[in-house]
Order: sequence, then structure tokens, then C-alpha cells
Amino acid sequence: MVSETVARLREATRDEHQRLEDSLDIFTRVSRPEGRRRLVERFHGLHAGAERALSPLLSSVEGLDYDARSRMPFLAADVSALGGDPARLTECDIERPASLGEALGLFYVLEGSTLGGHVIRKRLEAGGDTARGLGFLDPYRGEVGARWRDFLAVMERDTPTDAARDQAVRGALTGFGITQNWLCAPAEAA
Repeated sequence: MVSETVARLREATRDEHQRLEDSLDIFTRVSRPEGRRRLVERFHGLHAGAERALSPLLSSVEGLDYDARSRMPFLAADVSALGGDPARLTECDIERPASLGEALGLFYVLEGSTLGGHVIRKRLEAGGDTARGLGFLDPYRGEVGARWRDFLAVMERDTPTDAARDQAVRGALTGFGITQNWLCAPAEAA
């Protein structure tokens, strides 16, 4: 059964999610070495900025295990594996969310991408691609479903009111907008 918070988030972000998926065109971008490296570098900048903005609000949330969900170690290793230098990359400038609800909504976008990342990795590998430099897409491997359910339980618990759910939707919409603008910037398209 889908919780009220998750149902609201899915409904409110459906169009933004599809727009991001369509414009990102991840399989085309990762099919070429330069496109793969540039995309991973952009993801590095996105997650660096998001983790900086979210950490003050989410690192102490009971049951979230926020620090263990960081994708930065994976992204740094992926950038290096693809010939880039993580220390030289630009960080996406993301403002700290105004509330816990907004922070959870923004994190919903980032954490939700682990579900898609798991599918992307499997599809690449099934097509004979090693998925080299894309470890950040599927950091939880076989635990992705369990980790997602744990996150949703925290989300539901910590957005118990309509006002908190509205904040979560606002954060998720902001998250999709930031992600779209950062990853799909014309100058960065590869």
C-alpha cells in the first residue's frame, strides 16, 4: 500500500520526472566515453551540492542513516575511473531547504534515482556494457528495494500533516528542477 505522502509526491512530480528522464537520455550519453565522463562529473557536482545542503537537516533523522546513503564516495571513484579529477569539479549551488519536509522531498528525488539507477545498470550490463564509471547509479545493489522502503517509512513518519506533505512536494519539485537544470544544461550535453 502506498502512503499518502508518497502518493502525493508521485502525482505532483510525474511530469517533471518524465521530462528529466526524456531530456537526460542517459543511454545515449553513456554510450560514448566523453559523454559518460561528463555526465558522471555533472552527477558528482549535483550530489556534492545536495549533500552539503541536506546534511544539516537530514544527518540526525532517526532511521534514515543519511551519511551511509552518500553517493560521493562512488562518484569520486567513478570520476577517477573515467579519467577525471573529482577535486577540480564544480559543485551545484543548492540552497538549504527551509524545513525537514522540503529536505525529505528533495532527497526523495536523489534517493529515488537509485531505483532507476539499478535498472539502468542491469540494462547496460545485459547489453554487454561493463557500466564502468557508473557505480554511483546502483550503490545499494541488491539492497535497493529495502533501502527505498526504509526511506519511505521515514518520509511517511516525518511528514504526518498536510502542511508537511506540501513541504515535501515543494522540495521534490525543487529537486527535479535543480536536477534538470544541472544535468541537462546545453553546454554539458555530451
